[in-house]
Amino acid sequence: MPPYCYINGQVVRTTEAKVGVYDIGMLRGFGIYEALATYNRKPFMLAAHLERFRNSTARMDLQIPVSDAEFEKIVLDLIERNIPQGKEAAIRIILTGGEAIAGIEYDHSKPTFYILVEEMEQLAPRLFEEGCSVIVSEHLRQFPLSKTTNYIQAVLLQGERQRVNALEILYTWQGKVLECATSNFFIVKGGKIITPKDDILLGITRKAAMIAAGNHFPIEEREVSVDEMYAADEAFLTSSFKDVVPVVKVGDKAIADGKPGPVTREVMRLFHELTQNA
Repeated sequence: MPPYCYINGQVVRTTEAKVGVYDIGMLRGFGIYEALATYNRKPFMLAAHLERFRNSTARMDLQIPVSDAEFEKIVLDLIERNIPQGKEAAIRIILTGGEAIAGIEYDHSKPTFYILVEEMEQLAPRLFEEGCSVIVSEHLRQFPLSKTTNYIQAVLLQGERQRVNALEILYTWQGKVLECATSNFFIVKGGKIITPKDDILLGITRKAAMIAAGNHFPIEEREVSVDEMYAADEAFLTSSFKDVVPVVKVGDKAIADGKPGPVTREVMRLFHELTQNA
């Protein structure tokens, strides 16, 4: 049977959920997206995700039609309905302005709001053991601080990513390292963890990884140059649907010796410990 989802006040099968052809999210790409995962079947860092979601929607002048408490209740219900015992969930949230008025305006009081909860697809263990590669694209998102539904660049590059068997797409801009299409990016140099600070989405898994590693390694949030990245001792990425993954190759260049480094491995261990105790 198809899984259940929540849409505009109702819980229905995904095959029964409908978004109108005049929805401004469809006509104009006007919407906000949020995503989070569960650990031990509990939404991880839910309060932080909801805070980011509310900040994103406020910047876009959108109104979330449920309270945080109602949201948590809906998500927990969908987890019980959709996710087998012993499995984890991937949770996706979409908010648009609802039906368009005159093709480009919307009624703030009538948004389209839906939540999808699906079984998490785990990454192959070899990616954590051997590391992954990323391709590079010169791109700066229009609203870096907001998680909008505009993933055009990421979608266009999926064929190239798959062709070279890369896990992610790393965005750079005017000589600076920014973020991956669906992840945040870190380098390690001389035992110090360094991650871009500006013109990026401030990921919640990014935040969790820094919390986990903060008492063990110095961490800097600052501008990172492309040249500095290629000269790094180690690199890794973080994402709600990927956890912490070593990056051993960027484009056609290996990072250091092309193997996951000791700092990255320790961050992975600390992050795993954090999630299991959450």
